[in-house]
Amino acid sequence: MTDFGDPSSASLRLSNDERERAVAALQSHAAQGRLSDAELQSRVAAARSAVTRGDLQPLFADLPGVLHLDGAAPAQGAAPAAAGGPADPAAAAWQASQPGPAPYGYPPAPGEHGRPVNRWGLLVVSIMPFVAVILFFLTGMAWGYAYSWLWFLLIPLAGALVYGVDGGDRRRR
Repeated sequence: MTDFGDPSSASLRLSNDERERAVAALQSHAAQGRLSDAELQSRVAAARSAVTRGDLQPLFADLPGVLHLDGAAPAQGAAPAAAGGPADPAAAAWQASQPGPAPYGYPPAPGEHGRPVNRWGLLVVSIMPFVAVILFFLTGMAWGYAYSWLWFLLIPLAGALVYGVDGGDRRRR
């Protein structure tokens, strides 16, 4: 439970999930007739741009109940934001079974697409054009330019080795 008057928690930064819970609570209060449409829009904009828990205090100061940002319990009278009414257990079960986005720096779940996490592979692909140009001129000056262009084939070869021949598209068909 979050007490906005508590100075120790007022300086804590908000997560995206906590901002969305605050928006859902504001929408619930508007559905109960406590907020006009204009008030709701301005408070939702302020809630989405809030940085700390203390930034949310003025938004709920004149509303009854306590906003629960830590996920312990929903706000008083809060209805699901998407449905606008009672929660559908089948929809909730389906939503829980869906994978969320992978955190930054972690590989995507199987079947999802993303850039390779292997930083060495990314480094190799990034510097390979420069290596090919240097080798082109070095071998061209030493043995002639007839076959030195073959060094440029290292660029797609490095890409195929790092990303795979399908370009990272590993969907099952």
